[in-house]
Amino acid sequence: MNALELAAVSYTYPGAPAPALRELTLELAQGEFVVLAGGSAAGKSTLLGVACGLVPHFHGGRFDGRAEICGMNLRDHGPAALAAEVGTLFQDPETQVVMGTVRAELAFPLENRGHSAVAVARGVEEVALALGIETLLERSIVELSGGELQRVALGAALAGRPRLLVLDEPTSQLDPVAGDELLSLLRRLNEEWGTTILLAEHRLERCLGAADRVIALDRGAIVCDAQVYHPVCVLHVDWADLGGLEGAQSSALDHRRAAHADARVLGGDHHITAPE
Repeated sequence: MNALELAAVSYTYPGAPAPALRELTLELAQGEFVVLAGGSAAGKSTLLGVACGLVPHFHGGRFDGRAEICGMNLRDHGPAALAAEVGTLFQDPETQVVMGTVRAELAFPLENRGHSAVAVARGVEEVALALGIETLLERSIVELSGGELQRVALGAALAGRPRLLVLDEPTSQLDPVAGDELLSLLRRLNEEWGTTILLAEHRLERCLGAADRVIALDRGAIVCDAQVYHPVCVLHVDWADLGGLEGAQSSALDHRRAAHADARVLGGDHHITAPE
């Protein structure tokens, strides 16, 4: 079963003059690490909203096509139903945390789903150990640094081991070191837990090294869907040159972490090269 399947999906926000998504068709296999790229208003956040059910169930508007998230039809399942299979991390973790302590924050999503006290305690310890925040469990949320808060919000999103993790520019408020640490952590969770990751990001040089695949959007349409040839370092992208780019035939999923030099995303006669 794929983590995400879209077939001819179009979406228009209420009162908007044009669609935010236009005839999107794509599949995300279980265990893929996919980076979603594109300029402002390209449709990245809207696509993430579809993946977690906020679009169209929270925002309203017109939705056409078929979307299945972890086997659940989006027309029949909203964000609450999808939350057991889809974890979400937004740009600003301060808008996402709701409890007073780290332990309570990690426990909240499990308690909200009706897990027993034993299952909640086990889930909290598991995710805290996985993210390296076990020493923070008794800390107050207001005492955390930006990087620590981001990890706690990520921990709450991962509580219960969702199959799909959706992230909207998670490094945007982090310094380069904290951003690299977060992406390294996501790559490890992707490898060890098999979590499918769909991550939207402007700064590809930060996150391409963790990815199997890059999907670029422009005005709500897919203009690039390419496998990533690893290893990867800093990437310079000219978005004007992405139109019509086709993905390479062989997947990087099976070769992804085998070496540690430069890499390229290739497609047809076009390429995106990572400079030294």
